[in-house]
Amino acid sequence: MVRIRREVRLVSLGVEHASNMYRWMCDAEVSQNLGLRTPPSLERTRAWIEHALQDVSVCPFAVLVGDQHVGNVILDRLDDYLASARLSIYIGEPSMRQSGVGTTALYHALTEGFERRSLHKIWLTVHARNFRAIATYSRLGFVLEGLLRDEFWLDGQRLPVLYMGVLRDEFKRIVIE
Repeated sequence: MVRIRREVRLVSLGVEHASNMYRWMCDAEVSQNLGLRTPPSLERTRAWIEHALQDVSVCPFAVLVGDQHVGNVILDRLDDYLASARLSIYIGEPSMRQSGVGTTALYHALTEGFERRSLHKIWLTVHARNFRAIATYSRLGFVLEGLLRDEFWLDGQRLPVLYMGVLRDEFKRIVIE
């Protein structure tokens, strides 16, 4: 059973969200789990948002709790032929982590993908030491489809990456509290 927080919602990501994104990218917990390879900058963050908003294969969302921007969730690599997309998510505000916000945002993103965009499959990759994320993905129907050996670099160590996916019919079976 998955608990959904009513005050969490997704809105289209915009350049007005860039300063929060930049601040979060400077947080080692966020940047390391995302695998950033270069130091973040506000200018590159703004440019990424502007590019994402023009790219039809990207659907970026800001995660809001009430009116506070607390994270982002992205559906990208949208493939009309396969009806699939990759998902990535992070909760940037430290006080909002481990509070159900990420689970709720993930649920809303999956609903967007499966119900509004008629996707068949949503997939993601996650490094093997991101235990909280893996548990959350599993609760929302994602299953392990593969393992990419030595694919991620974290704290001077190579880690495997899990390739996980969820199909529309699997997501429909998720019980909401």
